[in-house]
Amino acid sequence: MILLFVFLVGLAFGKPIIENFSELKRFPFVTYKRVWVGTPAESEEVAVPNVVIAYGSREPAQVVAVAGEIAYYLGQWTEDVGINPREVRKGRIPRVIMPLKRALEMKKHIILVGTRNSVVRELGLTFRGPTLKVVDYKGRKVLIVGGRNSGEVVRAGRFLATRIVGFKAGAYRTFFSFVKLRGLIEKGNYEAALQLIEDPSGLSACGKNMSLAAPMVLRFPPDVKKVVRKRNRIMYVDIVRALKEGNGEEAKRLWREAMKTCYMCHQGLGIERLRKFIPNPEIHSKHQRIARSFGLDCTACHRGLTEIRGY
Repeated sequence: MILLFVFLVGLAFGKPIIENFSELKRFPFVTYKRVWVGTPAESEEVAVPNVVIAYGSREPAQVVAVAGEIAYYLGQWTEDVGINPREVRKGRIPRVIMPLKRALEMKKHIILVGTRNSVVRELGLTFRGPTLKVVDYKGRKVLIVGGRNSGEVVRAGRFLATRIVGFKAGAYRTFFSFVKLRGLIEKGNYEAALQLIEDPSGLSACGKNMSLAAPMVLRFPPDVKKVVRKRNRIMYVDIVRALKEGNGEEAKRLWREAMKTCYMCHQGLGIERLRKFIPNPEIHSKHQRIARSFGLDCTACHRGLTEIRGY
């Protein structure tokens, strides 16, 4: 639940101007593809970048450097850049960061860092401070990281890197691990379930997000703090105890109680709704395929208080 307070976290760290918040939250940062084709490790559903990170040829070093910070955090979210042997043999290894001229030759969406470029000039954009703005440009979405000067561009870029992309990386890793946990319990694989809870890239990936959100958690009303404490106790104490005891039915019951706490914030069940946007369905829907891989249908999770789907 606490994973999704990026807007609140932004307030604590000086959020830049975000002209279209819902567009930013739904920006297609990643996609899923078949990779390593033709090798024994060929895999489907691998998270790869759905963007390239670009900058103008006249940008100063600090702006180019912040493009690298964004790429680093995007790497925390993705699992590969989309490598396949046939392309590698031709010397084509996918790149994530490049000058804008090269990026415009590709078909991917673009994170454009800086204002000294042809796109900003062509669109006639001006900035009142550190800014994140999503625009449609020649059949693609472009997320512009702007500002009145290089310092403001860097501030906006670092916010995008840590508070948006980095936050989403932790949120989706935790969310997908939460669904996988239900599947492992269903199959009676309690040891793997315990490992998944403790794994820093599994359910414990939310630790980073909880740390980022800590300044705002202190300001939450008592009823929200109560939900947070309940969720954390279930996930990191109660379910762990049930799994160590080999009590699968109790673990499933507790998992469902944890899901209800998520819905309290996502849907505003009994408390104020803290999540104000609908996620990008292309990215979010992977959880359905994870559930099906364990033989679970939608009703295993979505029934009663949690019947609403799409989150």
